[in-house]
Amino acid sequence: MHTRSRSQAIGSAKKDPIVLSAPKHSVPEPKKYKMCWYKLRDGIAKVSLPQGFWAKMDSTARGRHWAKGSKLGDMTIPSPIKQCLSGIGGVYQYTLIEQPQITVSEFRNQADEYRKRQIGKEFDTDDSEEFYDDLARKFWRRLGPTMEPATYGADMDGSLFKDAHACGWNVDRLESCLCLLRADATGGDRDDEVFYLPGVTSAYLYFGMWASAFAAHTEDMNLLSINYLHAGSPKYWYAVAPEDSKRFENLARSHFSGQANECHEFLRHKRCLLSPAILKKAGIRFTTCVQRPGDAIITFPGSYHFGFNTGFNVAESTNFAVPEWIPIGEAASSCMCVPYSVRIQMKRLKSLVESYEKDTCYRESIGLPKLSYTAWAKHEAKRIKKDQNKKSNGKEEESALDALELPTAYNKSISVEVTKEIVISKKSGRKFKREECNEWRLAKRARPGAFVQNADVICLITCDDTNGGSDVADGKEYEFFIGNVVKVSDGCVRVHFTGLAKKEDQWFEQDSEHLFLDGGETEAPLSDDEDETLEQVKAAKAKGVTRQKKRSRRSKVSVWK
Repeated sequence: MHTRSRSQAIGSAKKDPIVLSAPKHSVPEPKKYKMCWYKLRDGIAKVSLPQGFWAKMDSTARGRHWAKGSKLGDMTIPSPIKQCLSGIGGVYQYTLIEQPQITVSEFRNQADEYRKRQIGKEFDTDDSEEFYDDLARKFWRRLGPTMEPATYGADMDGSLFKDAHACGWNVDRLESCLCLLRADATGGDRDDEVFYLPGVTSAYLYFGMWASAFAAHTEDMNLLSINYLHAGSPKYWYAVAPEDSKRFENLARSHFSGQANECHEFLRHKRCLLSPAILKKAGIRFTTCVQRPGDAIITFPGSYHFGFNTGFNVAESTNFAVPEWIPIGEAASSCMCVPYSVRIQMKRLKSLVESYEKDTCYRESIGLPKLSYTAWAKHEAKRIKKDQNKKSNGKEEESALDALELPTAYNKSISVEVTKEIVISKKSGRKFKREECNEWRLAKRARPGAFVQNADVICLITCDDTNGGSDVADGKEYEFFIGNVVKVSDGCVRVHFTGLAKKEDQWFEQDSEHLFLDGGETEAPLSDDEDETLEQVKAAKAKGVTRQKKRSRRSKVSVWK
């Protein structure tokens, strides 16, 4: 854009804060982010928030605000989970059984009765570190299949912060670089829309009781997380340093080999627990932490953490990300056992972060204030919407994906060029290599019920799909891959792609427009010139005159002349 005065720039920015360009020599380069693993080697950090950071409720969870008939006391926990334990000698596995819904006040009474049966008290008055260390030893001594199962009200959608700003510590309103994905969301440009990534940036409430535990796991996509304890008894945390994560995984695989064979990311199921004694014996370093009401625990990327509740309590948690996390997210794997496990389009997020950083540097160079992630994403959403309107009006060239005509009627087929990987063995030793090969096959539109286990399918993967290993080649908007349905669950099918590893499978909804039955090999469709020639031949045959007869007729004419 043309050079303007600082006052003109500021005045214009009030209407449209996204500035397009600037003289290159005057714009500082975006920061180079890098994670400092030494600072994160404890795996977690505790932040004790000061009094008055927000108008919080009774932190004892035993006052009138939590009693029956109050707003908090009558809050419903829709699906509390009974944690049935199996195993011995420090190696345990949970079976989770869903229980009927219950109110918070009823759950607290249940928790108090359970704790009194187990250790003789409903709650403790001693708040020292030594007391809770001793309580932790008691927890591990009593843990076993003969112990009465505890119940945990986990993963309940909601927040106790509501719309409070809480000095920026509202768990349900964290400003994270994940907010940049709002730019692609429906209604992302609207001020009255609150953006969430389901299961990621939306807050969850947790209602615990004595001995209810959270098994060893890392966060989805190895994100960071924050857990704020609103009220009640403390939580006791254990965390493994990120540098020891691989050793911890190998140790877990050796003890839970059955689960490891079924799923490469089995620890994300949150059902396996190893005692501190097992970790010490293996030489794996870990830290412990007592979280009291008013404390926030931050878990670092790739850090395995686990722990238990010391009594009835209420906590709130969510995930977040910082730019330094991007390389970690790109390398993270997802559990493919269920259709709706968390996946983030890392290529798109990385692109948005880079654009945000460049724009922030430019705004800084002309003296404009820095925009929050959310504010920037809103303006980016408006720009995208404007571009889409231009495209719909025919002012832009149609993309290859938009030009692709897929069959909509059932049992209709099209010829598509599919990509598959083949394994080529070498004569020397057991070495082999993979090579891509393309072939033409019939992709048949079918009813959802046709996609059953072992069905051969063809899948359309776009450049935005980053959930599996079948990535679209550079320069292409989409590719077709062949595969096989290996699992059907909740209206979705899990597809294993031919020639790729099991961890690179993908889930598709059974009625997805990108899912087809494999109709077998076919010939490549003719080009426009070839198609025109073929039509001429067909027309000639219909008249009973072949090309050979035409040539013969021309010969006779020339002779007669």
